[in-house]
Amino acid sequence: MFIGYFNERPYQDRDAPWYYNQGFQDLSLSNSEFRPEIGADLFERYLDEKIYVEQMGFDGIMLNTHHSTPFCMGGGTMNLEAAILARITERLKIVLLGNVLPIWDDPLMLLEELTFVDVVSRGRLVSGFVRGTGRESVAHNSQSPYNWDRFREAHDFIVKAWTTGGPFRWEGEHFQYRYVNPWMRPYQRPHPPIWVPGVMSRSTVT
Repeated sequence: MFIGYFNERPYQDRDAPWYYNQGFQDLSLSNSEFRPEIGADLFERYLDEKIYVEQMGFDGIMLNTHHSTPFCMGGGTMNLEAAILARITERLKIVLLGNVLPIWDDPLMLLEELTFVDVVSRGRLVSGFVRGTGRESVAHNSQSPYNWDRFREAHDFIVKAWTTGGPFRWEGEHFQYRYVNPWMRPYQRPHPPIWVPGVMSRSTVT
């Protein structure tokens, strides 16, 4: 049995007029409401929680990412958080559920970030890949009709780069690289575990 801990890392400003009456505000709340002092305090709290979770004997922690929304401050920061946690924890599995592959225009840079987390943590990364929701497509101007194709190609490219000695060339439909030779290789062999959660799309899990 794997016992993990998860928190969306929401933004919480109890003095804001919208805080108690926001319902499920998402893309409609302006980022002018963000106060960096509160954000800094919250991230410190959320990172400290992960250290406490390890002390309490949990097996792992999970991070996720949603973009342009106050209910999850992990938009664009999840891999950075994972890198910090790789250094300040010793035993926890670091589960990322996950990187939204269709919005990444450079999956080579993504796999380099993930490899760094795996190496620094000495093999504690679990790399999850997701297709994302509408908010991710809107926030990153990613064309919805290509969501599944970009997901598959980015996934296959990352696995190949993790398991194949370079340099090699990649000429895909959505991504093209003349030279693929990421110097850092994963700590885990042949690569970190890849989890693909999917409860709404049958094609994602088939």
